Amino acid sequence: MKTYKIFCDESNYMLQDSSDLMVNGALKIPEEYVVPAKKYIKYLRHKYNYNTEIKWTKLLKKQWNFYKEIIDYFFDNEFMQFKATLVMNKSKANHGKFGRDHNEFYYVVYYYTLRDLMDMDNRFKVYFDYKDTLGGVRVKKLGEILANTGFNNTQFTIIPSHDSQLIQLCDLFTGAIGYANRSDIPKESEIKNRIIEYLDKKIRNSCESICSIHGTKPWEKKFNIFRWSLSDV
Repeated sequence: MKTYKIFCDESNYMLQDSSDLMVNGALKIPEEYVVPAKKYIKYLRHKYNYNTEIKWTKLLKKQWNFYKEIIDYFFDNEFMQFKATLVMNKSKANHGKFGRDHNEFYYVVYYYTLRDLMDMDNRFKVYFDYKDTLGGVRVKKLGEILANTGFNNTQFTIIPSHDSQLIQLCDLFTGAIGYANRSDIPKESEIKNRIIEYLDKKIRNSCESICSIHGTKPWEKKFNIFRWSLSDV
């Protein structure tokens, strides 16, 4: 039995957020590669004198080369996978039809995000960024849902994102996907647009079929984006 670690981040998951989309992201890596990956990201930090947390909402224009190299590192190493669930038009979800509310829908989205990264023959340690005091309740409930569908060898932990280089990398990808797919705001940030353009290019080059930062085919393994429109649900 092999052990994997999965680092998660989410964007605009509340119903009343400023955006009508939400993104859940998960970065999967074999446990034995976690320390080398963290060390390499720290090496890049030292190389570019990058001393702050990597957050999509706090990007630094002068650090383009740092962002470029960290994206390259992910795509150049086969041992890492990324999966995102991009929910469009979240306010239009007909939760009553399925006997749920938006809070319960949070678990549905995370289930779809994680299920394709997991299997029943291996062990998984899943890490979430600390968001608020309800995090522990959410993580416990998600664990119960996954266990009920056969994913029993799973451990969940909440940690501050500033302590995790890999949650921060997940934040970069998740933020880019959300920003690229928003049509309700002007895209005026030069550094964000540059990262999106480069990430989109890397995604297209890694795919076996037609794909982009707006969505990929279900079978894509390296960088998978499940685009889910709720306009008709």
